[in-house]
Amino acid sequence: MTKEEIYLKANSIVGIEGMTGNERLWESGLMDEFDRAKKSDKDKARTILQALKFDELSIGRIVGFTMESLKYPNPWDFPIENPNGNENENKATLIYSDLKEIGMGSPLNGKCKVIINDTKEILITENCGGPVIWTRNGQKAAMPIWDKSFFGGTHQKIGIVDLEKLTISKYKRKFQVLDLRSFSGNNIIGFDSPIHKMKKLDFDYINEPIEQTIVLK
Repeated sequence: MTKEEIYLKANSIVGIEGMTGNERLWESGLMDEFDRAKKSDKDKARTILQALKFDELSIGRIVGFTMESLKYPNPWDFPIENPNGNENENKATLIYSDLKEIGMGSPLNGKCKVIINDTKEILITENCGGPVIWTRNGQKAAMPIWDKSFFGGTHQKIGIVDLEKLTISKYKRKFQVLDLRSFSGNNIIGFDSPIHKMKKLDFDYINEPIEQTIVLK
């Protein structure tokens, strides 16, 4: 069955939002096709669930996570330059350099600096992961920061760059591998461990304890 045929069947369902997963598969006539694909063609299985409007967390739990299934950008593949979208005096771009895997097959780690208004260049951290996400107004950016502890090993923490205060705040809570998706209001949304035992992240930075705040110079 082609991708077009899968979506044709899925789009024929009326009232799909109010149905359970099994009801969506049954009503679309894709139950048998999905059962076969789950055993031998994970990509097709994912396509069926996406067509039936399953969320990404549910899809991963049902068919498993792979590097190929991750959306771009992700902790293994993200842009080296990330502008905040402003074209006035608040223009800023985050730029990575010296990127390398934190371990064989692991996500990337490297230096990250910010260039403000094409003139001022400031090093943020030498242990930055990705991807970075900006707020809508481009004045704050959230990023994964690699950290190590004697007993806890290598992990990540969330860092927030504030261009108005010219600071970076690193928060105390530890994560495995962060895949940040949006930064709106007080909340950073994304996933932790996007391949192994993925968990949804909803990080209210106002109510999270800060480990350290550094003035950027």
